Formats: sequence, C-alpha cells, structure tokens
Amino acid sequence: MTQAEAGFEACAETLADHFRHFTVASLVGITPERFEEALNSHLGVVDAEGEGYGAGDLDRQRDLSIKFHWGHDHDFGAFRLEGRMRRRHIDVLARFASLFGVASETYTGRQVLDVGCWCGGTTLMLARLGASVTAIEEVRKYARMARFLVDAFGLADVANVQAMSLYECNRPEFLRRFDRVVMPGVVYHLSDPVLGLRLMFNALLPGGDILVESMGVDRDEPVCVFEGSRRSHSGSREDLDRGGWNWFVPSPLALERMLLEAGFVDVQSVWEPRSGRVYAYATKREEVGICRAGLSMPSVP
Repeated sequence: MTQAEAGFEACAETLADHFRHFTVASLVGITPERFEEALNSHLGVVDAEGEGYGAGDLDRQRDLSIKFHWGHDHDFGAFRLEGRMRRRHIDVLARFASLFGVASETYTGRQVLDVGCWCGGTTLMLARLGASVTAIEEVRKYARMARFLVDAFGLADVANVQAMSLYECNRPEFLRRFDRVVMPGVVYHLSDPVLGLRLMFNALLPGGDILVESMGVDRDEPVCVFEGSRRSHSGSREDLDRGGWNWFVPSPLALERMLLEAGFVDVQSVWEPRSGRVYAYATKREEVGICRAGLSMPSVP
C-alpha cells in the first residue's frame, strides 16, 4: 500500500468512527420505532407530482428524481440501509484529506455549504466534524429526508437543509457567506457548470475554498464528454432505476479551467484512479470579475 493510500485508509476509518455516532441511540425527540417506520415509508416511493413534474415531461426526468432511492450506507444500530452511493460520504472526504491535505479538523467552526446532499449523509458528517452546515438539494423528497435526519439527531442548531437548485444560490443570503463549499457528485449533472461554479465562488468569503468531486474522463486534454439526459447506463424506464443524466463529464484539466474561469485560484485537479473520479481543490483569494461573453446569466456578480 502506498503512503497516499495508507493516509486515505486512516482518514476514512476516522471519519467512519465519527459517523457511527448516528444510531438510534442518539435520536432526539423520536422513538427508534417511529424513526425506522418513517425512513422505510419513503423507500421506493414514486412521486413525480411532488417534484413538480407534469405528465407531459415525465419521460425526460431523472429516475432518481421521481423514485426515492436511499443515498448512502447507514447502520442505524437497530437496522441498516444500503444506499446507491454506498460509503462515498466517507470516502470522498477522506480523498480530499489525502489528496489535498483537507484534514477533518479544518471543518470545525466553519460555515460550510453542502451541495447536492441527497438524504443527508454528508450533511450529518460535516455537522459531526464541527461545521455549521447549510445543505441544498434540488430533489424535494431527498431534502425533506435530510431535514428529517438533522432534526431527529438534534442538529437543527448547526445544520439546515433547503430544497433548492444550485442555480438558486444567486440570492443575497448566499453571497459571501461560507468558508467552504463541498460539492461531490454534482458538477457533471449541471447543464451550465461554469455558471454553477461561479455561484459557488460568489457564495464563498475571500479566503474560502471549494472541494469538488466528479465523474470524469482520464485524459490529459481539457475535454468534456457530453452525455445529456437521453443516455442511460442501466435499468429500464419501467423500473425507474436507470443511471445517467450526465451533462458535461470533465477531464481533470477541463475541471481546472472551469474553476479558473469562475474566479478561483490555487487550483489543483487530479484523476483519482482507485475511484475513477476527478477531484479538485481551489480557493477564493479575492473578489474578481468573470468573462461575460456568452454567459447564460449575464447579470451574475
């Protein structure tokens, strides 16, 4: 095992220890029986109307938006749920530590924006590490579940969850507010990744940083693979269990250049072979402008 892998494994185990706190023994204001019933009642539920989809555009939406799928593996003590993303809420933060030196202690006391929180696995972890967390999730059913977990574990004073798109962060309450943005598994789902990263830049205070993890392509050139919403990787329409809905899947250099365009500096972007994903780290040193030629939201700060 290399030194880097040893560092990753050690950090992952430390994070897993932190996450083991979130069992039924730590519930606040709800019995274990009611808690388990509440979680199980959501699994597999198909709800298109609740997400705002009409019959006319239903076939063009993500299965994950229509049918409830649990996000991350979670052993609640009395029962266990396996998630579509398995233990990535642990592994991604451990990779950021081993690749860029973003240790667990650096979250303590910081205002952190958790982007694309799904059912809240990363949100709980960040709160456990001592951060004050604002989590956003565009799929309403997942945002409600993440909020339920935050409340059930007594974290409402340090974590809040909002059902909203990343593109809605262009609101006054999000501008220059956060010390760190954590953005795993999101950027390749954006139809406008440069704008999305610019909104994250604007959300940070000067001196803040951003951690990005993404599906990617292992290429040296600054390229993106366009898949779009019409290609699925597995499953069937009837099962509502297809994978896909990926817009611009970047190489490390492409993601680096996107971050630079958004205003970030000190950009590091690498291909991580064990996970087969792209990881990036960057900082916001000061307020800077953005090239507005062809920008989809010309009025963005």
